[in-house]
Amino acid sequence: MPNRFLTFLLVSRWTSVIVALMYHVRFLLFVDYEDVHTKTGLSKAFYFLTGLGHESFAVFFVVDGILTGLMLQRGPPGAAVGRHVAGLYRLLLPGLVLGAFLDVLGARYFNGSGLYTAYPAFSTLTLSYTSLLGNLLMLQPFVVPTFGSNGMLYLLSYLFWSLVLLALVLRAKRLVQVLLLAAVVLLVPFQFLVWAAIWMSGLAVAWLGATRDARPSLAIALACFVGSLLLSRIVGADTHVLPPPFGAWLIQCKYLLVGASFAVAALAVYPARAFYGGTVVDRTGSAAAFTFFFHFPVMMLLVAAGATLLGHPIMQQPTTTRYGEFVAVVAACVGTTALVTRAGAAL
Repeated sequence: MPNRFLTFLLVSRWTSVIVALMYHVRFLLFVDYEDVHTKTGLSKAFYFLTGLGHESFAVFFVVDGILTGLMLQRGPPGAAVGRHVAGLYRLLLPGLVLGAFLDVLGARYFNGSGLYTAYPAFSTLTLSYTSLLGNLLMLQPFVVPTFGSNGMLYLLSYLFWSLVLLALVLRAKRLVQVLLLAAVVLLVPFQFLVWAAIWMSGLAVAWLGATRDARPSLAIALACFVGSLLLSRIVGADTHVLPPPFGAWLIQCKYLLVGASFAVAALAVYPARAFYGGTVVDRTGSAAAFTFFFHFPVMMLLVAAGATLLGHPIMQQPTTTRYGEFVAVVAACVGTTALVTRAGAAL
């Protein structure tokens, strides 16, 4: 059973990473689904799968919460949280250096498509020292924007502050805990609360799995998870379905539903006896984590180079050639970030 659960965590984390990467690459290489001229079964399935980007973020956060919970069971909570925070910085520091290098390289030599300066969704490249310092302090996106093209850094910050708040709550007395949680709910952005709650659902899986014998039905849990994915895609990402700010809240809450349903599925396969999988599934130094948080600059450079050197414009109609380019970019991003991770581990 422990091996089954570790396999579940590994497959779930890598699947979430690949889907997140596919989600972002598709935005650069393909037109939006509404603009597809000929909608085939293949294109519908492709856009559905690559549209599950934020849902894959939720799965990644739940898995991270489970692994954090497993590690907290192995020693003093403060020491465990401290090691996790240090692990996030082992991801952050080389990622910022690599990201800045690739962004400067791409903007200077491979900006023929205007990807770095004229593409609305990705053209805000904040490579200032202020942004760098703010990102080093994990203040993105609360105080400063994410550094360079790397839009995923806000999720790294969310994990960091979730860990910090967990450490403070664990060390505080009951009254201080209540006051701290009340201040967080009242003062921090709603989006952070949602993603912190998704992460905490993973902690709940580790706690319930270690203290309770009852498990939900795996078939029912998986059906609920698939249903939450379908519901999330039906709701879509249009924040104007409800008046502000409720439309934006609805979008965030659907990701909370996906995360909670995945957590239930994880609990269904949680082993019946105690085990520790932290040495097998390393949450802080793995290629999966680095790929998840730092694929953006690699992806941008590859697509910009293809557009500038090979004349392959961005945002095109689905074709066999374009699908092949999509697979090549995804594979190159995974390979590059895996090599960086291996090189960092060897140093």
